[in-house]
Amino acid sequence: MIKKHWKKILLSLCSMLWSGCSDDSSSDSKELIACELEQICPEYGIFYDCENEEDAIAGNFENCTMSYPACTDTYYCEDDVTCFQSTDDETKTFDCRDEKDNKTVYTEDEFKSKYYVESERIH
Repeated sequence: MIKKHWKKILLSLCSMLWSGCSDDSSSDSKELIACELEQICPEYGIFYDCENEEDAIAGNFENCTMSYPACTDTYYCEDDVTCFQSTDDETKTFDCRDEKDNKTVYTEDEFKSKYYVESERIH
């Protein structure tokens, strides 16, 4: 009987093994949550940091350092979490709050392991 039906037996064994090898990897890795980035950059404004305050009052900015106000990056995520990105000494952190105002601070790597940016809006 095995000699007569060996092709069918082999085919059924292969199909059983094949069905066990699913390419659906969602069970192995967690799914990322989408976030939408809203970046607000001021249109006007320059900050002067002067060693002598009188120079700034007089309008003499030769001995002053100039900087522009930074943009504000806010992430609105599908799990009802809002995150604000801040950069401190070249380290990005994300201050996130849920709808009950529970706070969680993520490093950049931690944030990227949980969330991804769906689209960008620049105002």
